[in-house]
Amino acid sequence: MLFLDGIFFVLGVVLLLVFCYLFFLAAASFVPEKKNRRFGPKTNFVLLIPAHNEAELIGATLDSLERVDYPRELYEVVVLADNCTDATARIVRERNISCLERTEPDRPGKGFALGWAFPGLLERYNHDAFIVLDADTYMEPDFLQAINQYFCRGAKVVQGYSQARHPERSPMESLSFLGFALNRNLRYRGRSRLGWSANLMGTGMCFSRQVLEQLGWNTTTMVEDIEYGMFLHLHGVRVVFAPDAGINVELHAGVNQTGGQRARWDMGKFEVRNRYLPKLLKAGFAKRDIRYFDSAMELLLPPFSLFCIVVMACAGLFFLVDFRGINLNFYLWLAVVVSLILYTTLGLVTAGADAKVYRSLLYAPFFLLWRCWIILSESCRGNKKRQW
Repeated sequence: MLFLDGIFFVLGVVLLLVFCYLFFLAAASFVPEKKNRRFGPKTNFVLLIPAHNEAELIGATLDSLERVDYPRELYEVVVLADNCTDATARIVRERNISCLERTEPDRPGKGFALGWAFPGLLERYNHDAFIVLDADTYMEPDFLQAINQYFCRGAKVVQGYSQARHPERSPMESLSFLGFALNRNLRYRGRSRLGWSANLMGTGMCFSRQVLEQLGWNTTTMVEDIEYGMFLHLHGVRVVFAPDAGINVELHAGVNQTGGQRARWDMGKFEVRNRYLPKLLKAGFAKRDIRYFDSAMELLLPPFSLFCIVVMACAGLFFLVDFRGINLNFYLWLAVVVSLILYTTLGLVTAGADAKVYRSLLYAPFFLLWRCWIILSESCRGNKKRQW
């Protein structure tokens, strides 16, 4: 029994330390942002939309760009139709919008597509910055105005605030909204307030011309945003989080539609972790810089839903096989469970979630089991070619 006590004590301490780290970032997110001088429209942008068979959604996305409150002469829209077999390219050209077509089926995926497109775009357009938007993204009217402020203040890479467009439509989208809220409102905003590098999120990623010319784009994993964010950090480029630059993402409502996307995110993050974790730790020790350890922690932490599974499974095992009354381990695991509840609630409150989102928490056990099944099935399949 002493052996079991020791194991559960160590596990409890580790998980409690992780929550201390998460609450530290959450506390930092409440630090007021200093007031800065406001700039008028100055930065000119290329809005690049990589799309793979997005004929159903691309029209609505392009419509949202027409409602942007920013001088039209200061931004260009370009769609990158990557290995499309539907009408995506035709729909784009019918709107008199530039469309690049890429046909390289042996190198599928958004990361390779961006690496193919950027050299030509840098040569063709003399713009200050390039923004990558997914084909299922709806831009808030003041998005470019907000991003312009950060570039005028000297930022080189900026990440906008992405959120689920219809969190109340289905339990799947509500629970995804929770993950968005915990990441954007607590972790990423906290890093921004501390002056640390934030995460890239796939859509709403904004890069200065200088960064792309000097460093290029060379991602090869299934999660090009995470990979490139780590690459930038190792090269001394900070990703600035812009919580006031809103974009809305159209999520899939059903389990079957979402499974492939989740599998790509989960398995891709493991691949990036194996590639970049040693480099980040080495840089952190060599430079004695806590920011590298923060990026390493980002790679070590699984998606919050999987982290919940780990916490609840470990807590359940403790109370099932090692609970022997009110002792040190009991208080330790009680603190872990309470921390999970408080952190989840804090994310929902800061995101302004409505009643439907809270009710969707009743589906959380099924959602967590489904997420666990995705990881297990993809690990057994060993499929690393799921690029879109």
